[in-house]
Amino acid sequence: MKQHLLGSRTLALALAQACAGAVAMPSAIAGGADPEPQAAQTEQIERVEVTATRTGAVDVQRVPAAITVIKPEALGKYGLGNLNDIADLVPAMSVQQQATGVNNITMRGLVVRGIVPSEVQDASLVAVYIDEMPVTLKSANPDLKVLDLERIEVLQGPQGTLFGAGSMAGTVRQITKKPEFNDLFGSVEAVGSRTSGFGGGNHNVRGSVNLPLKNDALALRLTGYTGKDSGYIRNQLTGRTTNGVSTNQGRAALRLQASRDLLVDASVTASNIKGGINDAYADLAPYTTIALLPEVGNDKLQLYNLTVNYELGKAKLVSSTSYLHRDTLYVTSAQYPATAFIFGGQAPLMQSAYTIANKLTDFAQEFRLHSQDGGPLKWTVGAFFEKGSRDTLQDQPTTGFDARYAATRNFPGYDSQVNDLATTADNYFSGRQYIDSRQAALFAEATYTLWDRLDLTAGLRLFRGTQDFDLRFTGLFGNLATATPAVPTGVPALASSSATARGANPRFAAAWRVDPDHTLYASAGKGFRYGGNNQPVPFNFCGINAPATFEPDTLWNFEVGSKNTLFDRRMTFNASAYRIDWDDVQVFNRLPCTYYFTQNAGKIRSLGLELESLLKITRRASVGINASLNHATATDTVQTGIAAQNIPAGARVPYAPKFAASATASYSIPLPNNDEIGIAASYAHRGEAYTNFAREQGNYAEIPSSNTVNATLTWRTRGYEVGLFGTNLTNGAKVSDVTPNTIAIQPGNTLYLVRPRTVGLRVSARF
Repeated sequence: MKQHLLGSRTLALALAQACAGAVAMPSAIAGGADPEPQAAQTEQIERVEVTATRTGAVDVQRVPAAITVIKPEALGKYGLGNLNDIADLVPAMSVQQQATGVNNITMRGLVVRGIVPSEVQDASLVAVYIDEMPVTLKSANPDLKVLDLERIEVLQGPQGTLFGAGSMAGTVRQITKKPEFNDLFGSVEAVGSRTSGFGGGNHNVRGSVNLPLKNDALALRLTGYTGKDSGYIRNQLTGRTTNGVSTNQGRAALRLQASRDLLVDASVTASNIKGGINDAYADLAPYTTIALLPEVGNDKLQLYNLTVNYELGKAKLVSSTSYLHRDTLYVTSAQYPATAFIFGGQAPLMQSAYTIANKLTDFAQEFRLHSQDGGPLKWTVGAFFEKGSRDTLQDQPTTGFDARYAATRNFPGYDSQVNDLATTADNYFSGRQYIDSRQAALFAEATYTLWDRLDLTAGLRLFRGTQDFDLRFTGLFGNLATATPAVPTGVPALASSSATARGANPRFAAAWRVDPDHTLYASAGKGFRYGGNNQPVPFNFCGINAPATFEPDTLWNFEVGSKNTLFDRRMTFNASAYRIDWDDVQVFNRLPCTYYFTQNAGKIRSLGLELESLLKITRRASVGINASLNHATATDTVQTGIAAQNIPAGARVPYAPKFAASATASYSIPLPNNDEIGIAASYAHRGEAYTNFAREQGNYAEIPSSNTVNATLTWRTRGYEVGLFGTNLTNGAKVSDVTPNTIAIQPGNTLYLVRPRTVGLRVSARF
């Protein structure tokens, strides 16, 4: 047996080293190429521990999964920090963004649609967590700048066993710093910058303080953020910018060591963001729109969490209780569809405000028990319960609509509120969708170590979810039958249903530790997403009888990888390859009448390769290179029942670039008195993508490739830091998302634009 193990070790080591030699210049922790304070610098890469396995802190290089860890300093030194900035450092992840908090996350090519703000049934494929709190919302993940982060963990691939149905493509975990019992300290940072083009001045202030309230027992950590970012898209009619953002956020975290074995963490986070929409029209001058009415993207949020850790000797019990309340408002100036669809595109343009308001609540409770005795068997068992509601209101108030409709349709005295039951007069669409959802799950995962080298892991999640759905659409565009002079009251579109789904998500993994610096692994795991209910599609407008519901979809992810630490911990190089088979895909059908529906149709296969590396050239110089290659296509022709919506076999999935890469570099220069100058730069490339599977389906446009260059020069002295930074320096990133134009009178596609070149100064102090 010993000889056999030695032979296996030699072969595995050779494979790992061959894989490590496949690139000329590697990298490992995204953003890890960041100059450390002078006193802490060494020639070795620091070890990074993660809690992604939910069994306590583990060296990320020993976890048999593709995990990217990001230091907050890697973003903060450039004045950055939202999900789009995280994606620049994680090539396997991409984000489309239309406004602050209006975004869509994609991983590993698992996507079939973009952002649809009115779609309440489109469950997310990527879960977003703040510590133990799930805050995921498809097309609207919150933009929180006040989290006081310790690190960000991005888990690529299905995480359904430990993190549930929302983690079908991956998970983004934002881990906050916790209060410290015996030290009073804090920091304050002020940032001022200016955006080029139509942009202007930006500024923000962030402060944090740690307050020990009782030695070794009680501490409070307070963080606040306030800032204003200028708009950079110009309204051609008024000459003013339309998409400025104002942000005010606060967070309080309390830690109590109630006894030797009982640790309690409580936190509350509040956010109020007021802004605009980042939209412009392709046929106008760059960064230019036409809006007859103000455009709004507002987001109010409160998060509460209570986490209890209880030591039981050889095991630890963790209880996490979370509550979320969120109100969002999304208003766009919709003069073109209002004029085109109802009045044939004839002048004058109608002042119409497409309005979507959401009220969301979510309660989540999780219990976990995990081992910590250090033996060959490590295990986690747990239970999860979640209950949430979403109340979505839609309106299309349009100035002068009733009088014009009465005159053009020979309907004297027409009133959209009286005749077509809209919520107000001069309103051609009113809608309310209400969802009440519940889910419960039991999960377990165990790892057994053989010969101190081979880790065998098996896990299973059993789950059940129920959704109650109620809908009422009224107004000219909402009623099943519209009002006429002969029948002066329209017939609302009503839907009410309840759906339940249950299933099991297994996961298996094997990791062979060739030696302390090299690990080979293989894994297979299942992902799952709940089904849902479609909005009614009025036959009189669309000529389509759409299905009332759609079923769950599932996938299997098969992955092999290698994690390597080389040259006496001066370099890390990780590689993973995967194949994902996605069945019963929830395909999105967008109709020319502006309605849409979802149905289960077809299969998608996603193949990919991910590389992640970091090289510490000297104790003061680091470089990193990360890359992702993805090929995700429909495996067979997808028959949707609507010829124009059929997906050809081999068609590439929308919104997912084939190739993405990022590079980071840093160098620090020592000065007298332990001062230091740090120089850092980052580059991110993301290939082009498209808004639909095939041109023949319509609604097909290219999202062009992007190249983002950031740089910073920082002076550190004692407890102070002064940094000059520039983001998107070459303006190589312009378009985040595209909505193809189907209206003749509209000046081209709707483009959602990235903030252009911004240069600023950052000053921070620690006390």
